[in-house]
Amino acid sequence: MTENEEIGYIGKVRLFNADAKLFIAFNATRAFSWSMGGVIFNLYMIEAGFEADFLGVFLAVAMFATAGVSIVAGLFTDRRSRKNIILVSTVVSFFAISLQYAVLDASWLLFSQALLGFSSAFVMVAWSPYVTGLSTSKERAHLFGFSSGIALLAVLAGSVLGGYLPHLLMDLQGVAPTLFWAYRKTLWLSLLPLAVSTLIVVPMTRDRPAGVTRSFGVGHIKNSRFIVKYAATITVVGMGAGIIVMYFNLFFSWWGADSTLIGMVFGLNILVLSAGNFLAPAMADHIGKVKTVVITEALSIPFLLMLYWSPFFSLAVLAYIARSTLMNMAGPISNTLFMEGLTKEERSTAMGVVGTGDQFVRGVGAIIGGWFLAAGLYKEPYLLVSGLYVLAVVMFYYFFKNEEQEIETIAKVKVTLAEEIEATSDII
Repeated sequence: MTENEEIGYIGKVRLFNADAKLFIAFNATRAFSWSMGGVIFNLYMIEAGFEADFLGVFLAVAMFATAGVSIVAGLFTDRRSRKNIILVSTVVSFFAISLQYAVLDASWLLFSQALLGFSSAFVMVAWSPYVTGLSTSKERAHLFGFSSGIALLAVLAGSVLGGYLPHLLMDLQGVAPTLFWAYRKTLWLSLLPLAVSTLIVVPMTRDRPAGVTRSFGVGHIKNSRFIVKYAATITVVGMGAGIIVMYFNLFFSWWGADSTLIGMVFGLNILVLSAGNFLAPAMADHIGKVKTVVITEALSIPFLLMLYWSPFFSLAVLAYIARSTLMNMAGPISNTLFMEGLTKEERSTAMGVVGTGDQFVRGVGAIIGGWFLAAGLYKEPYLLVSGLYVLAVVMFYYFFKNEEQEIETIAKVKVTLAEEIEATSDII
């Protein structure tokens, strides 16, 4: 039995420090806000008169913006305080989202998405390296998994509330005379928890910049092959996700579901997925991180095919929940494996490389998904995405089946050396 297994799940959760708890609170409040708005935002845009193909372009802009600056953001972040970068970027994100909830001019909407994409790039490349540096190998996988599980419970609450509020506001005399205004005012309310999430970052520990020279360059990258392999698998998954994930509310609307029912479906999905996120770290302890990722993602593919085939709404909902849970539950485990395979100095740059590929193909996928919907093809995308996910699972297993043991061995050597140095200094 390993040391990690001896500590146990609850014991590892108790190892979370103050910064880890604030990280969990940040993720939860932000997830609540995003889900509250996300469950109705596409419906809001359609109600405002925009077509599905414009919606695809609109959604793609943020992803292209993120992809365009991710590597530069990573290089910059590896040389600065990651906490400060997170704080500034979340403020910019709040402004961008507020703008797109307040205007309907196409140019301003596209500008807000570009701004959101730029700021999201810096948040993306900073968070995981920052939190990795504030945790230890003993509890790290559980921190990412537990945080993701709590955030998903927040998404559950946000999805249900976001789906329910428009109809409640319309029932209140004089508050929302039309469905458009009910959607818009619900979006405005979702800004409150988003503001709170930004404030949570303020008391977190300010980290020191990694030991990288101030001048830009990639000389500090020590694990380029590892980064490229991981980025390749994430890029394949990202293409598939871009085609379908952002359009699930329109998919269920096509079945005749209103925003309340869609919110309930999203909420039920998140409830099951959160259970998966809590269980994934324990699964990784017993069979390993790579096997956990491969098995859960492979099992999701038959349910993706079921979404294409399903003749009934209820069966489509079941397939949606099963696919989403199995495909995403091991995400924090995969991220932990990636962070542990890198040096502290290269983590943000590595996240930038991964984010560039992932966000670019998600943008392409969003446009493709918009074309499918504009053509009235609501089921066909799921057949295409199934093939992409099969490829991603095969790639992940082939690339990383031998990497995990190597990473753990190196980590144990580092711990042993640190203990020996500490013991020597005590003797001196």
